[in-house]
Amino acid sequence: MPVITVHGPDGTHTIEGRSGETLLSALQRAGLREPEAPCGGNGTCGKCLAAVSGAVTPADAQERALLPAGGERRLACRTRLTGDCSVTLDALRQACVVCEGASRPVSLQPWVAVPECGGLGAAVDIGTTTVVVTLYDLTTGALLGTEGGMNRQRVFGADVISRIQYANTAPDGLARMTSAIREQVSQAVCALCGRAGRSTGEVLAVTAVGNTIMEHLFAGRSPASIAAAPFTPQDRFGAVCSPGDGFFPAFPQAQVYLAPAVAGYVGGDITAGLYASGAWLAERAVLFLDIGTNGEMALGTKDGFTTCATAAGPAFEGAEISRGMSGVAGAVDRVWLDGGAPRFSVIGGGAPAGICGSGLVDALAVLLRMGAVDGTGRLLPPDEAPAGLEEWLEEDARGVTFWLDRTHDIGVTEADVRKLQLAKAAIAAGIRTLLEHTQQTMQAVSVLYLAGGFGSRIDKENAGAIGLLPPELVARTRCVGNSASAGAAAALLSRQARDELTAIRDKCRYLELSTEAAFTRHYVDCMLFEP
Repeated sequence: MPVITVHGPDGTHTIEGRSGETLLSALQRAGLREPEAPCGGNGTCGKCLAAVSGAVTPADAQERALLPAGGERRLACRTRLTGDCSVTLDALRQACVVCEGASRPVSLQPWVAVPECGGLGAAVDIGTTTVVVTLYDLTTGALLGTEGGMNRQRVFGADVISRIQYANTAPDGLARMTSAIREQVSQAVCALCGRAGRSTGEVLAVTAVGNTIMEHLFAGRSPASIAAAPFTPQDRFGAVCSPGDGFFPAFPQAQVYLAPAVAGYVGGDITAGLYASGAWLAERAVLFLDIGTNGEMALGTKDGFTTCATAAGPAFEGAEISRGMSGVAGAVDRVWLDGGAPRFSVIGGGAPAGICGSGLVDALAVLLRMGAVDGTGRLLPPDEAPAGLEEWLEEDARGVTFWLDRTHDIGVTEADVRKLQLAKAAIAAGIRTLLEHTQQTMQAVSVLYLAGGFGSRIDKENAGAIGLLPPELVARTRCVGNSASAGAAAALLSRQARDELTAIRDKCRYLELSTEAAFTRHYVDCMLFEP
């Protein structure tokens, strides 16, 4: 068997590969967290870069088109092993994870028996991109610590569809992804216990929220049925799993609760968010919106909600964007105009390594203000753009690029604009379809609750300028941060709150957009940009 020498931030070690398999597959089987493969290893995103030498297949034309100029970096998903080789992996960048969110006070009434000596509980928000774990004292209700990081399942794909595909097609794919997320949660809980000076033997309860696919993968249930019509999940959860189900060997006595999901693409993170934000108590119509690789939304009042989900794709997470990356150190997260010239900020400071979703939204808004993008979403070449923009625009064989930083090759291409255009149109069309279906108007919506990490980072005005958010609702938009995590905490500490999540789920109706002719109509309209 080929031997792979892996050089990484944790030192050098060797793993075994299989002749003819991809380097990515070998690294995944070894449980390595890098490189990420946002497209699920399909060879389309160009993100699973690694420096490779030794006995591997040469790069073909498709791979070369995605590789950066110069160097020995290859795409791990398209590099096959023919013998021994060496690979150097980049160090993981520190994630910018939103842990705080709007929350409601709850009375302390744990749903597990807590002995007089005390007990601990963990609340887990399993996002497609990030994971947040909080540790609580079940005797006092005190927050003992928070741990956040990138979801380790990202090595298998950036979005839920690529992970479903991996679970269905890769050998032991489902087991690998289940193991990855459970180990991540377990290690986070153990670290939090250590920092708090407590024992993992005290962990009695875990509540977990996430979209329906993430909850399936966490529970070890196949999400295959969600990928095809009628998109029915195996489980809608809302029940407590016994300690004997073997979620966490490090604290086997813990009972695990997964928040109730509405449908295949509207999960427990939405029911938890509706609870924590207080949206479920609204007397007047409110819109709850969580934007990520999927755009999940709910419209209604205390009497009930209509929900839907639209596939925004991975553009907002930086995947399949030429210099896109997640919201980690080194990512451009803000772009603005200063004296007619674009300026930007970088997470953590220093030189930019790429651009994340919030930076992309800002960049597109800047391009629209500069007149460099027309109403159809076309990025204008220098000879067609308004005078004075030649310094920032360049046209070559790859098309037109808007440069933020030539030194570090950070720019937004025509293709990037199109992908962001598709993503924003999907979200905007979902909102319009939901309003039309429920016979509501923009004016009738009293508050737009914007949830999630991406929603917390974006500039509301710029989101309205590009049409991602309805311009009419920008002034009524309230960012509620990681409301899913806050809802998970409430369900951990209060039996009543846990039961209310089920009541919220039962008051939610699901609208399948793929069968709505109105969605297609709105989607086409929302592709355009307002002057």
